[in-house]
Amino acid sequence: MNALLEQFLAETKEGLQSIGEKLLELEREPDSKDLINELFRLVHTLKGNSGLFDFPEMTRVLHAGEDLMDAVRNDQVSYSDTLADRLLDMVDFIGVLSDEIAETEAISASHMEPAKQLTTGLRSLIQTGSSNAETEKEHNDNVRVCLPALQEIDGDLRMAWAEELTGNNPHHWLEYTPEAGSFFKGEDPFYLFRQVPKVKWCRVLPAEPFPALAELDPYHCNLKFQAVSSAELVELQEMFRYVPEQVVIQTITGDDLLNTAAPAAPVASISDHTQTRYVIESQLAVLSLADNADWRKGRLSAVANTLKGCLASTGHDGFQTQIDEALELGLANTNTDALKAICHAVLQRLNPVSLDSQNQDSTPSVEASNNNGEPVKAAKKNEEGQASAKTLKVDQTKIDRLMSLIGEIVVAKNSLPYLANRAENHYGSREMAREIKAQYAVINRIAEEMQDAIMQVRMMPVSFVLQRFPRLVRDLSKKLGKEVQLVMEGEDTEIDKNIVEALADPLIHIVRNSLDHGLEMPDVRRKAGKAAVGRITIKAKQESDRVLIDITDDGKGVDPHVIKMKAYEKGLIDEATLEKISDQDAVNLIFAAGFSTSETVSDLSGRGVGMDVVRNAIEKVNGSVSLQSQVGKGTQLRLSLPLSMAVTNVMIVESNQQMFGIPMESVVETVRLAKTDIHGIKHHKTAVLRGEVIPLLELNQLLGINQEQVLNEDQEIATLVIRHDGENVGVVVDDFRETVDIILKPMTGILASLGVYSGSALMGDGSVLMVLNPRELI
Repeated sequence: MNALLEQFLAETKEGLQSIGEKLLELEREPDSKDLINELFRLVHTLKGNSGLFDFPEMTRVLHAGEDLMDAVRNDQVSYSDTLADRLLDMVDFIGVLSDEIAETEAISASHMEPAKQLTTGLRSLIQTGSSNAETEKEHNDNVRVCLPALQEIDGDLRMAWAEELTGNNPHHWLEYTPEAGSFFKGEDPFYLFRQVPKVKWCRVLPAEPFPALAELDPYHCNLKFQAVSSAELVELQEMFRYVPEQVVIQTITGDDLLNTAAPAAPVASISDHTQTRYVIESQLAVLSLADNADWRKGRLSAVANTLKGCLASTGHDGFQTQIDEALELGLANTNTDALKAICHAVLQRLNPVSLDSQNQDSTPSVEASNNNGEPVKAAKKNEEGQASAKTLKVDQTKIDRLMSLIGEIVVAKNSLPYLANRAENHYGSREMAREIKAQYAVINRIAEEMQDAIMQVRMMPVSFVLQRFPRLVRDLSKKLGKEVQLVMEGEDTEIDKNIVEALADPLIHIVRNSLDHGLEMPDVRRKAGKAAVGRITIKAKQESDRVLIDITDDGKGVDPHVIKMKAYEKGLIDEATLEKISDQDAVNLIFAAGFSTSETVSDLSGRGVGMDVVRNAIEKVNGSVSLQSQVGKGTQLRLSLPLSMAVTNVMIVESNQQMFGIPMESVVETVRLAKTDIHGIKHHKTAVLRGEVIPLLELNQLLGINQEQVLNEDQEIATLVIRHDGENVGVVVDDFRETVDIILKPMTGILASLGVYSGSALMGDGSVLMVLNPRELI
């Protein structure tokens, strides 16, 4: 993908987001001239940018949106919910096209019809006082305009077509009426019509009766083209994608063909470029011959001249420059691929392919040079010509690569203390050890600063993911018939980009559940003494090294009694648990897999998935989720997330002469308990720590190692106290080691299925440290 297209896609994404935000603001301030002017400017900019590329569907829709916003700012059209809905549909459609361009660098012709419908919908809102010709044309598409003309075709011919239709070979009626001023636009309607493939029948008619010869305007296009073609629908749409408002394409049915026959009309023929194809295919055969240095130059020059002459005579002048570049490239490095690519491109143009094959094999392109560098967008100039904020947009993969390199530096510098100890203890060189430690201090400082700087580059405001929720709440509340106010706070709170991206789906689940299950209908809220408009608040803030995101609604809350009964019916808890479970523990059952309180399945929720998915997704980024609710008051979900996943602080513990890492975020404290303080309750080891009874689990036993944990000289056991689901659990190990910062690498391959391990890390002495996942371990 070239630099210009990359920049276009990036600016389009930003522009669409801004348009969506301004539209939602306009709903609150429909009379704001500043918002209307800003919306017009954004749509106008996108339309102008799209015109630089061969994306007619995108340009057409944006042009209609621009005209509509121009009418709004000139007070010809008043703001309305319908207008906002149409413009938001435009935003969604352009977003779909942008995703396709990012993937294939092109737009398929299958988007022609949706683009026509959307364009018509936008233009229909412009009140001009006269009927819109384009709108009338769109309505005509729904009428069987082919019927009168088909009745004029010879009955035997129509019967033959009807038999072909039964063989699953669809036919299409095509009626092309060029604009009267098409000649002034440099268009050639007759040439375009001649390119229609697989023509069965055709004719050319006057669009209106011709005037007297003295009054005839030769520059006024007064033609109408009609044809029956057995080509695929997508081929025909591709041909006329630049003038979709001038063409009607309809699939012919058997009933259409079996109408009463009328006098036969003459059958015309259209060239199928057979001779041109033969010439191009012959040049491909020449290029495929065995290479011979004695006549290579003459052979390539002859092929290039033949292609240029053939294509010029058939109107394909656009390849002339590419042929010259391909010839120069071939003579320089004896490579004929560029000339072959041109031949294939011409053949593809002469024989339009189906949509599926377009998606699989894109048209070959020719480049005179190969540039592997990735361009970086420079700062724009504002209206006064001054440079805007000094911002450099860099691809995320480059930042990730820098992060990986920093990880390697961290590992490399961590090896220096090992070298210092080895120099002193093994080689007896204390002076050398001292110098190594001095250099380590310098390198460690630089590495930590570099690490912090790159981590700051990866930090993004949570608004990156929150910005989609005003539109989501607006659309879903309308669908549900509820009135909802969304409040967002702390949008500038920063967090690691990977965590921000992982938040999208969990937050959508939560907000959808709040809208569907949490907030009541307006009449229900009034009866309960609440405001008819429900309120959802999303608040983000940073506390220490964590980011907290609270999602609160003022709905009906979660009834623990209902949760208990549902859990019991689904077999999630037994009768004994039903009797003794606390209200908060009952509410937490919402996070159980497959749990749902909804009686019916809808497209919003009630499928037995959701909150368990939320918890799993949050835990994958080393976060946690908690829920608090009051019946009749509302519900609050709190997401607790680490600032960054780039560096993990772990405590190293020893067990069975092996080293393991445990993330410090799970560690409450480390203690050494006397053997006499260990008690047994129902065959389980426990201990009393600060007045609290905590269960004790041996790490060897948890890992399936058939060895007893080792006591120290004072007959004490090393115990790591871990917080698990709101409770403290003691994990017994052989000994504690130091805490270190590591670059955690996830497990891959068959080892990825071992959930007890979060990943691995390379230590300074070259050894591999296995990092445990406390939640799965316990």
